[in-house]
Amino acid sequence: MVRIAGVQFVGHADKAVNIEIAERMVRQAAARGAQIACLPELFNTMYFCVETKPEYFDWAEPVPGPTTDRMGALARELGIVLIAPVFERAPDGRYFNTAAVLGPDGRLIGKYRKSSIPFMDTAQSSEPRGNEKFYFTPGDLGFPTFDTPFARIGILICYDRHFPEAARVLGLGGAEILFVPTATTRMTRYLWDVELRAHAIANVFYVCGVNKVGVDVGGSRRDHHGNSMILSPKGEVMAEASATADDIALADVDLAALPSLRKLWGYYPRPPSRQVRSRRRGAGGRDPPGRAPGRRILRSFLPLPSGERAG
Repeated sequence: MVRIAGVQFVGHADKAVNIEIAERMVRQAAARGAQIACLPELFNTMYFCVETKPEYFDWAEPVPGPTTDRMGALARELGIVLIAPVFERAPDGRYFNTAAVLGPDGRLIGKYRKSSIPFMDTAQSSEPRGNEKFYFTPGDLGFPTFDTPFARIGILICYDRHFPEAARVLGLGGAEILFVPTATTRMTRYLWDVELRAHAIANVFYVCGVNKVGVDVGGSRRDHHGNSMILSPKGEVMAEASATADDIALADVDLAALPSLRKLWGYYPRPPSRQVRSRRRGAGGRDPPGRAPGRRILRSFLPLPSGERAG
């Protein structure tokens, strides 16, 4: 069993306040046995994308950088894996909506950059909506999975979750748990459970959706619905946080149950026979030069070449 936690709290215009709250609540989650904890989207700032102000670019940081270093020290102290989503400033001057994965040794295991960057038509709703395209470049790291000491995990950030293909790629990449840090408002509450449950069922993995909650202090009147939750591979709600207050969704997930459930439903392509693998991968079973290993995952969806049969 692995105990995971989704940590939600009200955002604040003061970055230092957000970091202090996050540290306190992550400590609480670890004290309750959490081995992997995830914070909400842009956890160390308020959700600033409802306004297009150049000064908000000053909130961006490198990854690794000050906030991830501090969260890494916390992860090392507590012996946990910590997912810390921040506003990233890359060395080449681009900006990303990023989630850093920090290991129990405090080091950066890797990072995911949000791929689906929305521009929401404000005329369609009275609720404040975000122009994220003003701030963020679409992610350029693909959809990686991360091997941690406790589980192999994947991450989608907020708007990414609306697209089933992204979750599927993570499942094919071996993800056992999908974490979805978000800043989602009450207008879209009806989508929350349905989409997260669908990802869990269709890909036979656990899902932990982690939302902001309430109205950011010092920010817009945008109201985040909370309800961070953990779903089983059967779509069952294992834990759900408050809709109105700071809270932690906490649950034990049984990774050993995944292989038999995946075999039962057959949602994943059957691995090709040893003969076909050797033909596709070259002598010794290695990838031919210049071919990314991830392409094998995509090819598993394609018909076999003429004359080949899967064992």
